[in-house]
Amino acid sequence: MKILVYLEKSAVRGGIEVFAERHVARLRAEGHEVDVASDSHREFGRYDEIVVHKCSDIATLEKFPPEKTVYYVHDHEPICPRGYAYTPFKRNCTRAGGVWPCLFCAPACRSWKAALGRVFSQSRRIAAMSRFKKIVVISEFMKSRLVANEIPAEKIVVEPPVLDILNAEARNRPLRVGATHGEATKPSEARAERRREVDLLYVGQLIRGKGVHLLLEAMAKMKSPRTLDIVGTGNMEGELKLLAERLGLKGRVRFNGFQDSPQEWMRRAACVVVPSFWQEPYGLVAAEAVALGRPVVAFAIGGLPEACQGKATLVPPGDIDALAAALELP
Repeated sequence: MKILVYLEKSAVRGGIEVFAERHVARLRAEGHEVDVASDSHREFGRYDEIVVHKCSDIATLEKFPPEKTVYYVHDHEPICPRGYAYTPFKRNCTRAGGVWPCLFCAPACRSWKAALGRVFSQSRRIAAMSRFKKIVVISEFMKSRLVANEIPAEKIVVEPPVLDILNAEARNRPLRVGATHGEATKPSEARAERRREVDLLYVGQLIRGKGVHLLLEAMAKMKSPRTLDIVGTGNMEGELKLLAERLGLKGRVRFNGFQDSPQEWMRRAACVVVPSFWQEPYGLVAAEAVALGRPVVAFAIGGLPEACQGKATLVPPGDIDALAAALELP
């Protein structure tokens, strides 16, 4: 099959870009002929299928032939003019998108011009998506959000992210789901583990919706002096460092910045914490940690319960006391 994979250009190589790269690799491994494009100036008749991973421009979206197009929804962007389903008042939004619910919310993170364009083109976007052959989401939670936005349920297929390609890149073999820490560890990793133990671990962006500030507050309430390694960067890093110092956690919290192989940190962690309090579409960090056989503590919100597959300690979203109590467990 000849397939065109469309992914609009982005200044940052984020989760969607990584997912699309793995998807292309998997399609080619299956024997398909795959072209990758970031513009819509293509002769679509040459292709048996069009796979769209990211397209924010409504005019471009309407160019794809509906009968050939498979649209992957990775986050809230296609159904939320603000992009996050998270209001400027730091609350999760569960309403369907529309002019009146979104008119004053969207400009909080976009220019007025861009925000109004998104708000008033939302019905066109939903109509275009509803005509596509298939829409793929990464969790039942995201399917429910699309259905709430009047996208036909029969068009939507749930496909959680594939973890094997990620681990094949790092280790040249698939990760066996449920492998224990000992089974996953190579000799070089064992030496690294002896050099430095990792107790609690957070991996991800340091932005408000990821809830790292709630994790620090929970640590301050704990009776046991557990330590926390933070892997990642973001616009809250300076604020979080000040918060850790103010809470008396300076000796217990280590900020490690961006790391090329966060999975290696997970393999050595006693517990991976996912304190997101925004509606995570899935929760890849939680899924990877579970697959590596690591204990996980997370807030039960969005797609995180699905990503954890019943193998994590889940606590009510935003409940700092419950999070602190869960982190006391061995």
